[in-house]
Amino acid sequence: MSSSPPEQPMHPIILSMEVDDDDSFESEYRLRIGTQVRYLKISPQTFDRDTLSFPLQSLPALPWSDEWTVAHIWRDKASSALKTSLSNRPLAGVKCQWHLTLVNCLELKRTKLLTAMAFEAVSHSSLFPPTFQGPDTIIAKMARFEWEIPRVERETRAYQLLEGSGLTPRFLGHVHENGRIVGFLMEKIEGRPASIQDLDICEAALGKLHQLGFLHGDANRYNFLVTEEGVKLLDFESSQENANPESMRKELESLRSELTEESGRGGGFIIQDDGN
Repeated sequence: MSSSPPEQPMHPIILSMEVDDDDSFESEYRLRIGTQVRYLKISPQTFDRDTLSFPLQSLPALPWSDEWTVAHIWRDKASSALKTSLSNRPLAGVKCQWHLTLVNCLELKRTKLLTAMAFEAVSHSSLFPPTFQGPDTIIAKMARFEWEIPRVERETRAYQLLEGSGLTPRFLGHVHENGRIVGFLMEKIEGRPASIQDLDICEAALGKLHQLGFLHGDANRYNFLVTEEGVKLLDFESSQENANPESMRKELESLRSELTEESGRGGGFIIQDDGN
């Protein structure tokens, strides 16, 4: 009887990273190994800062088997040798699954990075049901790491409750990674960030959102997209359901100053350089 071939390591590809500049906290990486996505955490004082930005050549071999989800690498203080531990714990995912379409994150072809969590991707027929009619370019928004899951959870829930309201871009489906939901797809709409000249229509849109019981939570000018179809609201990471009237009143009153703010507070889709 022939024995099984020995397990061979696969070279990982970095999909996302969060590197601590001061090397005081763990640096985190989202990796593709074969057809799976895994996670890597590197303890402080393991590598120098330049290596943390490009760590692949310095990593010990990581197995390609399904027996781990998170690898932790650190340096032994006594011997200075690299140490690796593997964990197979289940990773948190978005629980609010309400749309019929489910797309594998590895099938998305990114064309432009918009924020750390959002990017433009090519829309093609294999992603959607045969009857789907949509744009050539779509927007994907995904949690790169577990600590971003609550943001995507709130936003996914908001899109569910605002479906058909006309206040948001069209929600096109959920994005999964190894079976767990980590993000969503929505249509790309052409438009511009709102300004003080758009105060009336933005107040009307925000007022309609409040009538539905929602507090936006980050009503800066970049989260109001002025389109040919009217104002569309973006970025519901900080939204609240069943908000109290006082918080909604304050949000509406602050809208004028928000629309005159040029820098914004990081909301909306702001183009960033793609460092990967």
